[in-house]
Parts: sequence; structure tokens; C-alpha cells
Amino acid sequence: EFADEKVKFVQADFSSKESFLNFCGESMDEKYDVLINAAVYYAEDNGTEAQLEFDAWQKNFAVNTTVPGVLMAHGNLAVNEGGVIVNISSTYGQAHMGDTAFTMYSASKAALDSLTMAYAKILSAHKIRVAGIAPGWVESSWNVDMSASELKEMLVPQLTGKLVSPEEIADLMETVIINKSINATTFVIDGGLSAPIIK
Repeated sequence: EFADEKVKFVQADFSSKESFLNFCGESMDEKYDVLINAAVYYAEDNGTEAQLEFDAWQKNFAVNTTVPGVLMAHGNLAVNEGGVIVNISSTYGQAHMGDTAFTMYSASKAALDSLTMAYAKILSAHKIRVAGIAPGWVESSWNVDMSASELKEMLVPQLTGKLVSPEEIADLMETVIINKSINATTFVIDGGLSAPIIK
């Protein structure tokens, strides 16, 4: 249930230009105070062989980078003055991560982080902020069926010893939206996953 009855769901395939344009036509008939770019595609879920496929690269960047980029390019038409655009990135978008299993995904999120900085500067003329949130491993359907031993092994590099909860990301999101001085930056929320371990 929603407190505000003015809710509209628009299904879209962001790897398709036609579907994306249809989405814009259905949803961009008015301006918003907050625009969250949260669509994600992960081509390497079945292995790194996807890195050999041109189409996989195209779809990966279309969903994770191009669509948010086009929406930000039209930010002054989609977002009210004083509003904010929040891009959902990933801890794997940080250059020092250089993960070999998530190469395509990491590259697309690194590009998104660059766009966050660039469009924060561009859209400042319209008094629109742009910031990012880069989660690490989050409690989700991806890991809900993991055994205790599998989860324990996965959490070895996690300094907090726990997955990031959706509620923790929501708390950070609220801060980014409310705090008018947050701009042109991407916040990493990964429990220390990306911290270098020196032994």
C-alpha cells in the first residue's frame, strides 16, 4: 500500500532504445524532486565468458551507464530546481577494486561514478544536485538461500562481518536526499569490503 495514491508503474527494458523512449514518454510528463537511477544489469552472472561477447558489453553499458547518462543529460527537464539525482553505483566501480569476475559490471559502474561528478557540475546551473551510492554485498534474493558455511566464507573480506541491509542503504539514501550540501560525490557503503587488507 502507498500513502500517496499517485503512483504509476512503467515497465521497461533499458537495453532497448525503443523501450527506454516509451518509458520516458510514460513517466516524464512532469518534473520530480528526486530521480533515482537504480536499474542494473549484470552480464557475468553465469561466468566471465560473457566478456567475450560484444552484445553483452553493449547491454551491460546500456542499462548501467547509458540510460542514467541520458536521463541526467535531460536532468533539467525531469527534475525540479532544488531537487536531486541519486545514482546507484557499486563498490566494484572503484578503480582500486579491479575485480576480474565483475569486469564489465565494474567498468560500467566506474563510468557512472564519473558521470555523477560531471553532471553535478553541469546541473548546478539548474540548482540540481547529483550524488551516488555504491553498495557492496547486500542482503538480497541473491544470497538468501546460501548455507551458513557459504555465507561465512563470503564474508571473510567484509570487515563488519555482515551483509549490508536494505534498511542501511535506505538510511543513507534519505541523508543524501535531505542534506542539501551533499553533491558531486559517491558514497561507498560496503562494510569495509573495499578496504585494502595488509598482512
